[in-house]
Amino acid sequence: MGEEKLSSRRAFLKYGSTVAGGMALAGCVGGPDDTQESAESGETTGSETSDGTDSTDESTETEDGNESYSVTMAPMGTVEFDSVPETWIPYKTGYGDMGFALDLGDRMAGIDDPEGSVWLLRERFYSQIPGFEVDTEGVTSIRSADDTIDKEVFYEMDADLHLMDPNLPNVYFDWDEGDVREISENVGPFFGNFIRRARDDRWGEPYEFYTLYEAFEKVAQVFQRQGRYEAFADLHDEVQGEIADALPAESERPSIGLLNGGSDPSKGELYVMDPTAKGYEMKQYRDLGIENAFEGAETGQYGLVDYETALEYDPEIIIFHWGVTYEADEFASQFVEPLQNHEVGKELTAVQEGNIYPGGTAEQGPIINLFQTEMLAQQQYPETFGEFPGLGETPDETLFDRQRVADIVAGEF
Repeated sequence: MGEEKLSSRRAFLKYGSTVAGGMALAGCVGGPDDTQESAESGETTGSETSDGTDSTDESTETEDGNESYSVTMAPMGTVEFDSVPETWIPYKTGYGDMGFALDLGDRMAGIDDPEGSVWLLRERFYSQIPGFEVDTEGVTSIRSADDTIDKEVFYEMDADLHLMDPNLPNVYFDWDEGDVREISENVGPFFGNFIRRARDDRWGEPYEFYTLYEAFEKVAQVFQRQGRYEAFADLHDEVQGEIADALPAESERPSIGLLNGGSDPSKGELYVMDPTAKGYEMKQYRDLGIENAFEGAETGQYGLVDYETALEYDPEIIIFHWGVTYEADEFASQFVEPLQNHEVGKELTAVQEGNIYPGGTAEQGPIINLFQTEMLAQQQYPETFGEFPGLGETPDETLFDRQRVADIVAGEF
């Protein structure tokens, strides 16, 4: 496939040799296939991709410089930028949180459900960071009232960069390749790699799957804010080191039963999830080396199990994925009380010992991951890492310095 220049109105980039017809196609990249991951339980923070090649061909030495530079990322390949993108759009708050960590919140032109998604992060986590704010006034929701995502809203937002996998609109927006090509050429390019969870056949032929920090490094390179990335990577490594030093032996770790937030205990519908699965969605669970209480359990559609199966595997701790989206009383009425009131559910060890906790949001970048790692560590090991105080509350003991996060975002290292 030959190298092709995209005629964006801003004309600030061109895709490399992995592009056909103006958009990145899955399967054109010669990296490892989708079943491989660079780091199963940790996150790589170096400047090289997992295949050892340098992740940047050229880069400016100062932030927001005007020299041309290039960044390599699957599935796009090598992308050349003539200038730093000004406005940008993520799909969800995974890549959104990466942008916020780089102090680009005021440049975000749109996101899926800006008020709801950013409000949640603000209430649960961002409010603990001194002076840190993400204002969604004027930020467009990319989803219309009829729950569709139309190309017209992308024309209206008129963003320099769409920070999302170019295959994502085909999977989630019901677009086709022509739609992605049209927006890439007439509005702005797509740059990203879907790494929330393992990709299935809808994403096309397998292409490289990055860790959270590998993807974050490339986003930082695009916006020429590598200093902030490196500072977050250092903080992340320090937190991971402290956790690793404090964790008990694997044989002494409690078993966790992770249940989907779509579970309805009042109806006996418990949907089991695998907390060791790849992707940033489960990063904190892998990093804490948890034992999956339901490993080997026979499940129905979407991981459905009944109370009898749950009692057979009997997790010591039960966590409901997406639990942070509930207020405390709502979480109790939706999940805790039905378990306590069920004749089989009340026999579960986690129920009897009061170990039922809200889990994190699936969409996390570097900032949210710090909070959700701390939250899980305190839920699992309160005697080691301090008591989990409840949603939105700053714990008495913390795993990381909130002021340090604020300084990094502000560019003060």
